[in-house]
Amino acid sequence: MARRPISPEAPAKPALLPPAWRARGQALWRAVVAPPTADSWALSGSATVNAQLWLSHSPLRPTAGWAVLAALLATGWPLVSSAATWRDLALIWLLADPLWGSLWRLAAGRLEMLPLREQAGARPVWLPYLQAGSPAARLLGRDERGVLHLLVRVVAPSAGLAAAIAWVLGPVALWLTALVMAVAVVGWIVRHTVGYIPALLHSLVTVTLPWLLGLLLLGVAPEDLRWEQQVTLVILWTLHNWGEGRVLRAKRDHVGLGLLAAADIGLLLLLIAGRAPLALALLAVIWLPMWLAVYQGRPLHRLNVWWLAAMLISAAAIGQAG
Repeated sequence: MARRPISPEAPAKPALLPPAWRARGQALWRAVVAPPTADSWALSGSATVNAQLWLSHSPLRPTAGWAVLAALLATGWPLVSSAATWRDLALIWLLADPLWGSLWRLAAGRLEMLPLREQAGARPVWLPYLQAGSPAARLLGRDERGVLHLLVRVVAPSAGLAAAIAWVLGPVALWLTALVMAVAVVGWIVRHTVGYIPALLHSLVTVTLPWLLGLLLLGVAPEDLRWEQQVTLVILWTLHNWGEGRVLRAKRDHVGLGLLAAADIGLLLLLIAGRAPLALALLAVIWLPMWLAVYQGRPLHRLNVWWLAAMLISAAAIGQAG
């Protein structure tokens, strides 16, 4: 068999840059870019207080942000004149939903928070009462299990930022922010005592306090003729949300079902007194399938969006009636 002629080697491509220039470029690149080390994660943070925002479960459910919108609808804004501007509305929502929510999340425990990463190589404090597993180490330790560590790294920035926004909004926001902090502390104590958070505390932070914040900052004062009607609406939806939290945990919770029934009857009477037949009909359309699902024992998590719709419809009806 005849051998194929050996083809001459292809000429090498000329380099784009001379070797000396490439060496200088690589040295310049190493001088500009920090070398990869175990502490490279430190370069990803440029803020004094880090914040990470994400949607908490489904947004189409009763939350503090929607309670602020319900307060807005209940006051008749923008159908009537209001002293609040769009900037004020944005600050009210920012305080009531993300910031108060971050304070309330502390009551749920560390599983609801991101881990606190410490700098590698931190020197421990060698003291006899700070041995691993001791009560003092659990309280004062710098790892993610230390309570004092959690207060300094998480609670203080969240409370400080919430207080700063509340100070801009006025004394009412400051007092309500302090009340949210107190409710969060009670929730944390109860969570570490009995193992779960009462649904009533969740309803206070989710519905009652955000709704009251919106009402008071939107110009509805206690001496207003609409005040009793507005407060009644807030109380009824607090009871309703309280019942929601109980029946979502246990479908056959008789106390939760009783709270839902009492709130629904109260809302119907309130709308009748407010002469809102259209809203009354819409709520009847929403509540009949809801109670049918409760009677049949079907999953209730899908009812969240209908509970939210009923809350906004009733608030808008009261706002238009006023």
